[in-house]
Amino acid sequence: MQSIPKSKFLSGFGLVFLLGALTAFDPLTIDMYLPAFGQIEKDFQTSIANVELSVSTFFIGMALGQLFYGPLADRFGRKKPLIAGMMLYFVATIGCAFSPNISTFIGFRLLQALGGCAGMVISRAIIRDLFDKKQVATFLSNMALVMGLAPILAPSIGSIISTLFGWRMIFFVLAGANLLCMAAIITLLPETVHERKASLNIGSVLRSYAGLLRNRSFIGYLIPDTAIRAGMFAYIAGSPFVFIDLLGIPSNRYGFVFGANGLGLIAASQVNRRLLNRFSPEVVLKWSVRMAALASVLVFLSTFTGPSKLLLLSSIFVFLATLNFVSPNSLAGALASQGHQAGTASALYGCLQWGMATFSSFLVSHFHNGTALPMTGVILFCGVVSLAAFQFLVPVSFYRSDA
Repeated sequence: MQSIPKSKFLSGFGLVFLLGALTAFDPLTIDMYLPAFGQIEKDFQTSIANVELSVSTFFIGMALGQLFYGPLADRFGRKKPLIAGMMLYFVATIGCAFSPNISTFIGFRLLQALGGCAGMVISRAIIRDLFDKKQVATFLSNMALVMGLAPILAPSIGSIISTLFGWRMIFFVLAGANLLCMAAIITLLPETVHERKASLNIGSVLRSYAGLLRNRSFIGYLIPDTAIRAGMFAYIAGSPFVFIDLLGIPSNRYGFVFGANGLGLIAASQVNRRLLNRFSPEVVLKWSVRMAALASVLVFLSTFTGPSKLLLLSSIFVFLATLNFVSPNSLAGALASQGHQAGTASALYGCLQWGMATFSSFLVSHFHNGTALPMTGVILFCGVVSLAAFQFLVPVSFYRSDA
């Protein structure tokens, strides 16, 4: 663990805000242009399915791009790959704004994801460089205050911008925010890793990834976070149909339900921070995955009760809230023994997260049958997998003394 050179950085809050902003770029880039789908469809004279393809393309770029930045960050330090990724994001975002057709737009969305994922990977590695396991979990809970606002505010901000100035202005705003963040990183953020890998080649990178996949505790911590996050993406994919068409929630009130769940995530992150003052990350994680599994069962059972509006909404709220108990503690546990390759470990962690999230949202769409079952079934599967992975893969000795 290192200390932040005080002469080079703002403050503890400044680090939380800057790294939180870096991580928030990805949900902002996903959610901010969703209200403008109709405008984009009309402007490009294409189908809504092609516009939706720009979302899944972004997910693919997010999953794959992270695999490159991790090894680069371990070899060349954190700042240079981070700045390179942000420069790619800036160019691609401007490209999105000036795209003449849907094919070009989708191509730039892929490049945008490949650039934007640098912030997600490298911010996790920076946190691991600076703090021990319990501090990592606490720091991530504080970051959630910044990150949690993104999915709540982004659709509303995007709607206002697209209504007043057109959908292309959304990407100009994202590009401008990226420039400000990049300037702060260049001038304020110190390099946090000084013992770098001596060389970088494909063979060594693949061996590092293979070693992590064989590491029982790394995978045991990774799967609970990945599974519950995949359940969240199943909710995002299925909730418009389930809430509006099946539960009869007016479309103009859907955003309030979505926002309420976002507030639940923020509240959970702050409760988690307080719990870490008394308990180890493993103990909080153990009870959180149990709560998530129970909530996923209730979500599934609600399918066969109408679905019941109260049961479904309340159990989904609890399931989603557990993510901000599980995620900080899972990430802290997974990276705790990976200081020598924190960037590589963070990259694999993020790649599998986004890969499973993409797959879960695909399953909900693919098995759409006019009921809530595709969404609730995927959520049930994710909750059970999360619990099973922690129970059978994380060594009991890691948390028995604190239980």
